[in-house]
Amino acid sequence: MSYGRRWEGAAALVIASLVAACTALPPRAPADPAQSAQAFAARRLDGSLKDLPPAASGWDREAWFRAALALNPGLAEARAAALAAAAGERTAAERPNPTLNLFGEYVVGAATSAAWLYGLSLEFLLPRAGERGRAMASASLHTKAAEADVEEAIWQVRVDVRQALLDANYAHDEAALLATAVTDREALLASNRALAQAGEIAQSETLAQDLELAHARARLARAEALAADAEVRLAAAVGVPVAALDGIPLRWEHWADIGALTAAGAEEWRSAALIGRPKLVHALREYDVTDIALQSEVAKRWPQFHVTPGYAWDQGGLRQNNVDDTLHDTLHDNELGVSFELPVFNRHEGPIGEALARRTLAGEHLQAVQAELFEEIERAERAWPQAQQAWRDADGADALTRQQHAAQERAFAAGATDRPALIASRLEATEAELVTLEAAYNAQLAFAALESAYRRPLQGGEIPLSASLSRKGSP
Repeated sequence: MSYGRRWEGAAALVIASLVAACTALPPRAPADPAQSAQAFAARRLDGSLKDLPPAASGWDREAWFRAALALNPGLAEARAAALAAAAGERTAAERPNPTLNLFGEYVVGAATSAAWLYGLSLEFLLPRAGERGRAMASASLHTKAAEADVEEAIWQVRVDVRQALLDANYAHDEAALLATAVTDREALLASNRALAQAGEIAQSETLAQDLELAHARARLARAEALAADAEVRLAAAVGVPVAALDGIPLRWEHWADIGALTAAGAEEWRSAALIGRPKLVHALREYDVTDIALQSEVAKRWPQFHVTPGYAWDQGGLRQNNVDDTLHDTLHDNELGVSFELPVFNRHEGPIGEALARRTLAGEHLQAVQAELFEEIERAERAWPQAQQAWRDADGADALTRQQHAAQERAFAAGATDRPALIASRLEATEAELVTLEAAYNAQLAFAALESAYRRPLQGGEIPLSASLSRKGSP
């Protein structure tokens, strides 16, 4: 091999390394808060979701859920985090590149002759047995943990959408009843004031009616505030500004019909949740990662070898005094180096102990998570029948109150009672209906808690949708 060719080979290696380092990256996405805020404020529902009917026509819960899956920024972040974790699998599968070293060495001969010695060497890392496999397994576990986080984020979006729709519809129905109650209390107060002015009753008797009217107006204001807050929360859950909901009905037909809710298959879902909820899956993957990390630390007790083959030459050769040009030919020097750590001062006990402690911590965290799931499931399973019975009792009392009011109306039509008595009877019926409505709302909360404990919709169109999303992790 000629002197020029040797340098050409070394130059080619250097150029190849530089080219690999200069690989073009995708353009950087602009991060302008003003621009992103403007874009978010311009988001609208109609026309942006091709698979859904126009929002103005009235969406059901499934449609709102689908819209949130497509637009919710937090869910998009969770998916991006899962993709970032999955990208680590490619890194873990890569084999370490060799290191190229170029050097020059000034060599002085015994007879005061000297010359420059040029050379190159390549350093190869010989990984420990199973190290690459452990790295790939750990990266795969991180991906699975991130996918479990996506499933948890999907469920949280579903919870937020459901709760906001429930609050909006409850507040709307409650406000309608309270508005009627306010009107009746105003009429009753006016009637009592007229009686007080006529001297038929004492003026002090109207004070109680004033207080009841003020209380009814305060309740109406709270219901209207809840409706406004629910609208904002629904917009946030879907991933649009609240202005995007203008003119869009927030309907949930028959939400107060608690008798239609059933928890069929609860025992099956209970068993599945105790071993397969995303939070538990994440804890399991974390435990597996710490176990692999412990194996890697134990493996470091064995040396990791660095093999460094090298080649050096001297075009001029070494010159010695009083000797002809016998050493003027090119000097060739082949080298082979091996380096590894010497376990003189420690045998890696410290890092191994840390990894063992982290695995123990992960195991305890896993047990703690499962205990939390037991508590959540058992509380939800006990609360749901109680809330269901409370609604039945309230609904029964409401039916009796309606019958009494119907009898009072008949008596008023027959002239057997006066108008204030009729208004008072109607107020009692309205209050009974409000109690039933509140019981239905509490029962819906208990049913939602049961679904959350199982991490599975028990009714509605989200059942097949959520099952599909759990497998794919994306809409």
